[in-house]
Amino acid sequence: MTSRRNIEQTYRTWSSPILLELKKREHQMAPVERQALENVLVERRLLDVGNPNGPDRRQGTAGKNDRPG
Repeated sequence: MTSRRNIEQTYRTWSSPILLELKKREHQMAPVERQALENVLVERRLLDVGNPNGPDRRQGTAGKNDRPG
């Protein structure tokens, strides 16, 4: 039986080049399609959006000031 991790890795291996090719052709897409593609690229970290600051930056469940003690 194939593990879920292997399945996901295979999916990413095959889909990343396809997504990057779509990025090259985004000028042919409708605005809604371009936004959907950008969302996927950002989620998959295939699009460099820089290092986010403030509320956009991911944090753990407890911030520095939330810890008891």
